[in-house]
Amino acid sequence: MSKWDNMKKSMSRAGTGLRMGNARMSADPEYNEQEQRFRSLERKAIRLLQDAKDYNISIIEMTSAQKKLAENLSAFLLDVQRPREYQAAYRQATTEIDETARVQFDEVYAHTVLDPLARYCGFLPEFDKAFTKRNHRLQDVEKAKSVLSKEQTKGDPAAIERAEQDLAYAEQTYEQLNRALITEIPKLINARVYVIDPSFEAFVKAQLQFFSDSKNQLDQVARFVPPQTGQDDDAQLNQRIETVMGQLRGLSICSLNV
Repeated sequence: MSKWDNMKKSMSRAGTGLRMGNARMSADPEYNEQEQRFRSLERKAIRLLQDAKDYNISIIEMTSAQKKLAENLSAFLLDVQRPREYQAAYRQATTEIDETARVQFDEVYAHTVLDPLARYCGFLPEFDKAFTKRNHRLQDVEKAKSVLSKEQTKGDPAAIERAEQDLAYAEQTYEQLNRALITEIPKLINARVYVIDPSFEAFVKAQLQFFSDSKNQLDQVARFVPPQTGQDDDAQLNQRIETVMGQLRGLSICSLNV
């Protein structure tokens, strides 16, 4: 399992646990708003990271499939004719695309797109942990209030004072964490712009370089292919293929009815 899969799995586990813990909504509207904003960001960030990974995989699969196609094209014709120049040129071009242009793209893409996205998403589980801690601290406050209420009923001044101190500490701890989340969630959300903007720019440049390098390789094959002269080229090509298919249909083996 790759590091991208591990990160996605970790964030998924953290998010699921938190949502279960948040079955009872807080009475703090300001906090609720920020948590909802975080959840929206979390879903989009995980999806974006997965899409970025899928794109990289698709490029790898495409260049690999192209290379295999070129190899099998030559093998398909090998027993009926000598390898033609266009076959050798195409095999060379697809090999260079897969082993050079694509490898260079992978390196740039990982450094400028995947790594920054993964590092940004790496902060999400830390906020998930803080949400869970906040819920625990809120439970501590409720417990401390319950204890104080019971001690007030009993009327022991020393016990009441201890319960009041415990409640004050629980409320202070909860408020610190609650305020930190309200303050820092917007910072996390705003920071995405400064991650995505340079990464997107690098992504476009990496694509341009990769497809330019690929075109340069395929241009070496173009000299072996007759130049396109007009809209009738496709019709003429189809006619040539249909002529051969007609000859195959005329073979006696294709008309046997046994």
